[in-house]
Amino acid sequence: MLTGLAHRHKVTVEGARQIVAIHIPGDFVDLDGAFLRVADHNVQALTTCEIAHVPVTSIRALVADHPQVAIALWVDTLIDGAIYREWTVNIGRRQARSRIAHLLCEFARRLELAGLGKKTGYEFPMTQEQLADATGLTAVHVNRTLKLLQQEGLVKLERRFVGIPNWGRVRDVAGFNELYLHLDQVAA
Repeated sequence: MLTGLAHRHKVTVEGARQIVAIHIPGDFVDLDGAFLRVADHNVQALTTCEIAHVPVTSIRALVADHPQVAIALWVDTLIDGAIYREWTVNIGRRQARSRIAHLLCEFARRLELAGLGKKTGYEFPMTQEQLADATGLTAVHVNRTLKLLQQEGLVKLERRFVGIPNWGRVRDVAGFNELYLHLDQVAA
């Protein structure tokens, strides 16, 4: 991703969508597609995006010829796996309030590292329906939960902007520990 935001999702037989990842600028979207024959998910733009297409043959040649590049791509894939595990815990074991707060914390840190926001606020172009599809909740439940988080002074929502006036409080509500993002290796 060069600019914009995108998400990965899967659709059930009944047509229900589950968003399984959000991608921001700097992310290598669908690296596994270079080595697996068939994609088992879809990628969709959340905003206007600019992408760089890297042919599979080029990725395979880079991996074969440059071990350090292979390690970097492997680390990227491992971090994706760590984020997937955290999202699984988020959907399976956190209550709605913590679930949404956790997702907002993750975006704050990832966007901050990418230079696209701060822990205290950032542009957030997801709709409540998309948030619901990312958190395993209904859009109505997301709406109520966002209102609760605002009433508690944990977040400020203005159009497509999320403000986080007290990072420590939101982090505590979310049970957010950013170690799974491996930001030390992303920055390197």
